[in-house]
Parts: sequence; C-alpha cells; structure tokens
Amino acid sequence: MTPRQEIRTISVELDTPTMLRYLIEERFSGKTVITASLMASSIVVLKMISEIDPATPVIFCQRPPVFEESTDYRNRLVESLGLQNISLSNGHEAEIKPGDSDHIERMKISYRDMPGRSVQLLHLNECLAPYSCWISAVYHLPREPSIRNRVDVDGHLIKVDPLIRWTKDDVREFMRANDLPYHEMAKRQFSYDKPKSGGTPPTYHF
Repeated sequence: MTPRQEIRTISVELDTPTMLRYLIEERFSGKTVITASLMASSIVVLKMISEIDPATPVIFCQRPPVFEESTDYRNRLVESLGLQNISLSNGHEAEIKPGDSDHIERMKISYRDMPGRSVQLLHLNECLAPYSCWISAVYHLPREPSIRNRVDVDGHLIKVDPLIRWTKDDVREFMRANDLPYHEMAKRQFSYDKPKSGGTPPTYHF
C-alpha cells in the first residue's frame, strides 16, 4: 500500500478537523505546510489549524500590488487566530526541484477599474521544498471535476484538499458559527470606470 493509499484509507471516515489533526500531529509532524488566501474557505481551514497547532507553517499566496485592505485583514486574522508561523509568497518560484513536480496554486485576479478577470499561476517550488505534506487551501477557483479525493500526490508531496466535501453553505455556516470576519471587499461591487491614463490599473485579489 502506498502512503497515499494508506492515508486515504485512514482518513476516509474522518471529519475535516480530525483529518487535519492526524496529518499535522501524527503522520507528518513538523513536515506539514498550509497554503492560504483570504477567501472564506481558506479562513475556515486556518481556524481549524489554529486549534490544532498554531505554529503550523502557513504561506499566504498573493500577487502584488497588495491592497491595504488585504494586508490589514490578514494581519487581524493572524492575530485573532494566534497563528505563529506566517510567510508570504508571490509565486515566482518556477525552478522545479530534481525529481519533483511543479507545485502550483491558481489565483483569480480581478481589476479594480476595468472589467474582466484573469487566472495567474503561482509556482511554489522553493517554499514547499522542506515539507512532506501540503494542505492546499487557497480556493480561488472551483476544483476540477476530475479531482475527487482529499488526499493525492504532487511530486514528492502528499497534497490534501481539506474541504473537498464542503459546500458553500457549509463554509458560510462555519464562518457564522465561529464568528469569523469576511474580507470587507468580499461583497464589494466593482464599479468598472475607465482607468486613468498613464498606467495599468492595479489588480485586486483576496
């Protein structure tokens, strides 16, 4: 039985917090990392992590320029959840380690002053290299229909999608039950005014 098969077998009946505890405390102690954004689904995972081990490494993925609202929101979350091991990555780590895969998070980028969205790939090969288990919790895009398992393999890493069984209503109820704040711009309606001349409009994401 491969490690992936074994972890799948053990975790298949576990709820999300119990599975995360198993990975962080038992299976991959000291070798687990979380990638996160400021989306509500990501905040759900971070809340669970904070109650298991707030010293678990968390990498916030972001593309510059980062708006002040996002920085303030992230700082408030880190403080309120008591997260102790935080770093940032802009995803410019495209060099693939020998014998490994290109570890990627996909982030949805909107423009503040013009219509349209784009998807950017964040390559996280350097910052994920020290770890054995990657809990991927950016959740900017819907997962591909072919992805059906919480536990998979991505190069040398066991890759985990902790909320694969959750609906949007599950996320909303968890946020409400735990009194977790949303990003203040999550419900913002973009006004697509023409950008001022002389520069590219800044991107916005959370």
